[in-house]
Amino acid sequence: MNKTKILVAQLGARKHYQEPLLFHRWGILDNLYTDFYSGHSELANLLRYPRIYNYLPNYLKKVLDRYEPGLKGAKIIHFPKFGYQYIQACKNTSPDRASQIFVWGGQEFCQRIIKYGLGEANTIYGFNSACLELFEYAKQRGIRCILDQTLADYSFVHNLLLEEEKRWKGWSVTPFKVTNAALGLMQREHYEQDLADHIVCGSSFVKDSLVARGVDANKITVVSLGRLKDEKPIDYQSLNKTPQERGDGLRILFIGSVGLRKGIPYLLEALRYLKGEISFTCKVVGSLEIKPERVAEYNDVCNFLGTLPRSQIKELYTWADVLVLPSICEGSAMVTYEALSLGVPIISTYNSGSVVRDGIGGFVVAIRDIEAIVEKLLKIYINGNDSEIRANTQEYLKHIVKESENKLRRLIMV
Repeated sequence: MNKTKILVAQLGARKHYQEPLLFHRWGILDNLYTDFYSGHSELANLLRYPRIYNYLPNYLKKVLDRYEPGLKGAKIIHFPKFGYQYIQACKNTSPDRASQIFVWGGQEFCQRIIKYGLGEANTIYGFNSACLELFEYAKQRGIRCILDQTLADYSFVHNLLLEEEKRWKGWSVTPFKVTNAALGLMQREHYEQDLADHIVCGSSFVKDSLVARGVDANKITVVSLGRLKDEKPIDYQSLNKTPQERGDGLRILFIGSVGLRKGIPYLLEALRYLKGEISFTCKVVGSLEIKPERVAEYNDVCNFLGTLPRSQIKELYTWADVLVLPSICEGSAMVTYEALSLGVPIISTYNSGSVVRDGIGGFVVAIRDIEAIVEKLLKIYINGNDSEIRANTQEYLKHIVKESENKLRRLIMV
């Protein structure tokens, strides 16, 4: 009989509660601590009913989305007052002060968990920047600590972003710079990495950055575990027609924060090359981190839609021929799992941490390679992505996720 009992410390709804959900299914979740969880009450479930939910304001939808049906019956402890304060602080701070808020939030979250108690847990599963004090407390009591590192090491991230600011000077609303707060957040994460008995990360890119920082490679396991919802694949019409044959142009989609880290300038420049060569429509979804005048320069080749509810994003996957995510730095971008699960091919980079393999589920291009993005977009425009390829992609993704679940289970249940 397995004696593993896990306490998950999860600030926010990272990956839609995927890890605690799996631990609950496996019967090893002792409790889940989080900042806010809307729960499974009759009122909350009533408000989630589509005929009511669809008419609610977006802020209330976001509140109701802080739950997972599969966690019904699990012991979940949340701190709603703190959660509200943390969300408001993140929302109202400037980007150059965000690191300071992350450090404060992580410290406050850990202290609340420690005060409430660890229950019967013999394993702590925490996420980067929000588990340092909890790890210190647990290690003193001989409790195993596992860190989920969701982004590349900050020392690596800082260098990449500074390079981007030089390349695209005058683009960012708030240009990235390495502040004392940013260095403090980086140091906090380094302490967490050092304390952890083992580190889980979503991609080889993240592992590479940790090894470069000096973390023992044997201490790190890559678990590509994107959240797949139990949804039927999109029922595409005219699957046997390429965008060129269809006659209405290539449909290009980008989802993510619209800034330098996600590589948005490289997509926009690629669209410039395509203009006049083929017909296309590009839709960009996400909060704008580039200056309005830069947005205006590309309005002729791209529609900037801002942030949208998840229900509308599903409709955009239905619309799209391809998702482009030319990220400079990620952990393992969740939008790539969502797109693949619905049969939408992807053009991405190694640095995005995607499970896409070149020619399987899309294409992998080098970071900052505008010509390669253009080439792959033209290839999809001409050749399309037929139903057989889509089906193979979905099977490939299911295999990757299942394999990752098994890997995590072996790691956790020792």
